[in-house]
Amino acid sequence: MKRRQLLFAIGGALIGVPVIGALIYDAIAKSKNQTTYEPAAAQSPTSVASNNLADANNEISLETTEEPLLRFAAIADNGFGSPDQFAVAKAMWETYQQKPYAFVLMAGDNIYSYGEIKLAKAYFEEPYAPLLKENVKFYAVLGNHDIIKSNNGLDQINYKPFNMSDRYYSFTQGDVKEGTVEFFALDTNSNAAWEAQLTWLDQQLAKSTAPWKIVYGHHPLYSSGRHGSNPELAAKLAPIFAKHKVHLYLCGHDHGYERFNAINGTTYIVNGGGGAPLYKFGRSPQTAFVSSQFSFMTFDVYQDKIITKAIATDGKVFDRSIITKTIA
Repeated sequence: MKRRQLLFAIGGALIGVPVIGALIYDAIAKSKNQTTYEPAAAQSPTSVASNNLADANNEISLETTEEPLLRFAAIADNGFGSPDQFAVAKAMWETYQQKPYAFVLMAGDNIYSYGEIKLAKAYFEEPYAPLLKENVKFYAVLGNHDIIKSNNGLDQINYKPFNMSDRYYSFTQGDVKEGTVEFFALDTNSNAAWEAQLTWLDQQLAKSTAPWKIVYGHHPLYSSGRHGSNPELAAKLAPIFAKHKVHLYLCGHDHGYERFNAINGTTYIVNGGGGAPLYKFGRSPQTAFVSSQFSFMTFDVYQDKIITKAIATDGKVFDRSIITKTIA
């Protein structure tokens, strides 16, 4: 018997969500505190994320008519097949129509609840169908939910639309040398091959000649959300990031949005509002902006800066920042 489907409109097309999945989502959502935390009144939602004090003290415009050398988007904790995931996907599509981006980083928990690849059509292909039709690529990493019933993640690695060449991998984007970005995708699960992965990361970052270096994985080093900061993960990764001047670490796991002021030259962003039920967030002394709402991000890459935008389901930008290059 075919499952009845709830229908949602994206870009004029009707897209189905299984009723069973929606009911499960609703039950989980009601069991969680979804309080939204906004920044303190004195805090500006726009700021400079930089380790260069000269840049940070100057007034730098966050809006420019100059076309970026590269534009990409990012999501995480999205694979629920929920109405909220479809709302984020709709906003992503509408943003793409206005300002196209080349690809999407997907920072884990790609398929809830256990990573089953049989759900990829309902939880990935259908929500992002308009983007996939435009050949927008998604580059995924494994979240903790993705390894439970997926042959320890192997099914997702072998699923071509996720573009994972391995459990951890790197790739470059950008045709202009000054705007080239090298991305380093990590498996941050506790059962990852950490010794081999850390050696690889250290060596790959050392060899990289890209002007911009961005690392992404599922778990946060620092977070004020439900799961919180992970000192063990920070001890493994933060020294490598500082050593090789990694500009940005992007993750999910905590369902909401939190951007930190640059720590030893690296900006850390939790971007977990892709569709799974939201978590309650607090804040820390290093927090630049925090808001628990369904959202995604875009990044405009220039020779001297990256402009980041966090975008809600209504298409409005609720946080902007500039990441500038660290002075050697």
